[in-house]
Amino acid sequence: MVGPTTIAAIATPPGQGGVGIVRASGPDARSILRAVCPDLPHPLPAHRLLLTHAVHPKRPDAHLDEVLAAWMPAPRSYTAEDVFELQGHGGAINMRRLLTAVCDAGATPAAPGEFTQRAFLNGRLDLTQAEAVADIIHASTEAALALAQDHLSGSLGHTIAALQEELTIATTLTEAAIDFSTEEHVYQLDADALLGRLDRVLTRSRRLLGNFDAGRQLRDGVRVVILGRPNAGKSTLFNLLCGQPRAIVTDTPGTTRDYLEELVLVQGVALRLIDTAGLRDALDQVEAIGVERSRAQAARADIVLWVVDLSDPLDPTEDELQAIAGLPGELLLVLNKADQEQRLSPAALDLAAALTPHAAVTTSLVRPDGQTLTATPEPLLDAIANVARARLRPPEEGAIITRQRHRAALMEAIEATERAYRATEDGMSHEFIALDLRLALEATGAIVGRVTTDMLLNRIFSEFCVGK
Repeated sequence: MVGPTTIAAIATPPGQGGVGIVRASGPDARSILRAVCPDLPHPLPAHRLLLTHAVHPKRPDAHLDEVLAAWMPAPRSYTAEDVFELQGHGGAINMRRLLTAVCDAGATPAAPGEFTQRAFLNGRLDLTQAEAVADIIHASTEAALALAQDHLSGSLGHTIAALQEELTIATTLTEAAIDFSTEEHVYQLDADALLGRLDRVLTRSRRLLGNFDAGRQLRDGVRVVILGRPNAGKSTLFNLLCGQPRAIVTDTPGTTRDYLEELVLVQGVALRLIDTAGLRDALDQVEAIGVERSRAQAARADIVLWVVDLSDPLDPTEDELQAIAGLPGELLLVLNKADQEQRLSPAALDLAAALTPHAAVTTSLVRPDGQTLTATPEPLLDAIANVARARLRPPEEGAIITRQRHRAALMEAIEATERAYRATEDGMSHEFIALDLRLALEATGAIVGRVTTDMLLNRIFSEFCVGK
């Protein structure tokens, strides 16, 4: 169990509401609960809601609120410690009074994520499950929520545990061969059996690694960068997809000086939408910085919406085409201003269309009277959503990793396992094989928290809100 302090926090969002919750966890939880709610029965029933009234421990005659009290003794609680919750009337002032009473009775204000950190340190959750709690809280789509719930159920942890079991056996066999290397007919390392075990580890690890992009995009949203020349209609499209005028739109080229970012839902798909400065030779230093930031965003995009102005007589240059073709994200060509005279050459259109396997979408983002549309045209929405959905399908079935931390640890484990595999094939000393196997074990252990550091834990749990 974790340290001697009893922590407390408001566990519901700030603001007004019908119900608010104050939660406490730790060895003094029972005595603190009785000090704040002195009318509770003896003995204290567990895992039941009890209607009572709360008082300040130093002023027991002063009624604070009518509450529902829940007592959850260890280990059957969220943190695996003694826990109680007070469900009172919502509202910032009332919640603050209840929390003050609990702290004056002996509790310490909790740090962000400290309840979940205690659940992890007490062995009730592994690290992937602890991270899933935060992902459930911040999920912006049904798909992201389902993935987070899957992680909370332990699916990713079980997958990593299976890898660790294989690596543990391989390490044990290798180190046994080292320990008995001077004994005859006691133990010899079966190289073929070890290679078979390491091959299974590598196959499963690579499959899991291959699911990272889909997992990251499910959790964080698909990064969609709107790119193009000034006045092509980028900011207009950005505003339409956002459903509100987030970007300033004028006829003056270079209005957008820096990128804007917004999380939006398009047909149920979460998109991290990014509007950028127009790609051209900048006229001043500020615009040059904006253009450079636009290129940096495009280099990190999952999908690039290349907005091309059909009424612009200047064909895309060879450098512009090469730059667009060199971007890592999928390209969707949006041919805007179809309501105006087409002045872009058919040859330029063919060159642009050849850069992407997706059909170009021809559209106009304004009405015949010149006013901006009030909604994104359906064909364009369909095209964007279809490309994004295809990216969310993992290439392999099974567990999905969602965080860069998972990916880095898994890559480290794969590299160490590959070295152990090659060393076994080459008949190298068992000490070299064992060293790399231990490194692989440490790397996979870092994913679930079996091998970790205080710095890693502090970074992860700092993402949580207070009271969770």
